[in-house]
Amino acid sequence: MFFENVLKDIPNELAKEVFKAKSDLEKNFNDSQVKRNFIEITWKLYRYLLENIDESYEVEKRLFLRYGLLEPRYLNSRDFERIKSIPFVDDKENIFYVDEWMLAVKKGLINESSFMEVIESRKNVAPKNVSSFEMAFNEKLEERKLIEKQLKEIVNSIEDEGKPYRKSILSLIDQAIEKLKKLKLVNREVDIIFEQLNKLKEESKINKKTEDNFGKKIREHEVIIQMINKSIGRLGNRFLVLTSIFLNGITVIGSKDLVEKKINEFEKIDYKIFERKIRGTTIKLKPYFIIVPGYGDYGFCWEPFEGLNVISGRGRVVIPMFSKNIDVAILSALGDYRLKAAKELTFGRWMEEGLTGEIYNYLMNNKIRDRIDEFFVKRYILWILKESNGVQKLEKEIREIFWRYIEFPEEIKAKLSNISYIYSNLYEKDKRRKKNWENL
Repeated sequence: MFFENVLKDIPNELAKEVFKAKSDLEKNFNDSQVKRNFIEITWKLYRYLLENIDESYEVEKRLFLRYGLLEPRYLNSRDFERIKSIPFVDDKENIFYVDEWMLAVKKGLINESSFMEVIESRKNVAPKNVSSFEMAFNEKLEERKLIEKQLKEIVNSIEDEGKPYRKSILSLIDQAIEKLKKLKLVNREVDIIFEQLNKLKEESKINKKTEDNFGKKIREHEVIIQMINKSIGRLGNRFLVLTSIFLNGITVIGSKDLVEKKINEFEKIDYKIFERKIRGTTIKLKPYFIIVPGYGDYGFCWEPFEGLNVISGRGRVVIPMFSKNIDVAILSALGDYRLKAAKELTFGRWMEEGLTGEIYNYLMNNKIRDRIDEFFVKRYILWILKESNGVQKLEKEIREIFWRYIEFPEEIKAKLSNISYIYSNLYEKDKRRKKNWENL
């Protein structure tokens, strides 16, 4: 019944093609021509269902789009239970399965992605972009409230004893002064974010969309197809349908919960990866993560920002669901996002400035012909998985570049400085740079 519901209400000719291709494959799985035909027909089915998705879709259709699940019999009991254990509804603010993403775009909650990776200027402000700024604003308000509370506690501890203040009281006054400075600074950040938030809300009203895009022709399904193909690679396995034959060796499935957990884990190491500057104020704005089916091994960044909107536009980062190494898949995506975001923010001067300029010059000076993105992503993975634990895997110059531009949190840097002279030397340079900056 599952397979029949996937085919329900689709064009009769397409349904016949899928049924025949499936029947032929089950009779002779090892026939390469039969397998090629099955692959092409199931991609045709996938494209049709993706393009025509709506909220009335049967669960079976959604599961086919989400996992590639066409026939539960293709899974052994262990793999079936693994899929079954993943919640069908699991709302995450910035992580989507393919079917959820398509519905969000059709409803107008999220703008369409750049097609064919060509950046297009967008004028519409999607509701999700406004909500992400509201989150950043609320986080900054909570930070201000915490400082206010700490300040009150300090002031309440200062008692008039009818004589000159003791050293302990003077120390409290110094603490209060520092807290007041911090409070003033955070309030300025609140003001900047509040202004930007109101601006986004006004733009959203001016460009108010109709309730949804279900009646409008969109091309997001073409973007999703490209995303899946790119995650698989030119020489990868294009067999889209979920089967235990190809799940062998895949220890974990890239569910939303797992992807979120891993991203949070890696963000603790590369703690500035999602930071964005707005008039000198730093806010955290995570991109959208789209989990795609298929047997791809590497994630990537489709676009670091939404078109040319580097202030409030959120990028698209693609994570393959059934990769052999989920850590490498996610770090590939984060590394690609890191590089592309840095490149975009140089506004055309990426070969000269910042992180991208340093990496580019290193490649040129050492006559290395690797593509900059492939070179960078490989080393980014080593930086997060190895170097953060004191295992030296990078070239000396690359380590120094990463130390400055993809810096570890203070506690990791301090720990590394006690492991090796190499890290200790970098840590001391850090301290001197900060001291020189403070003395300016």
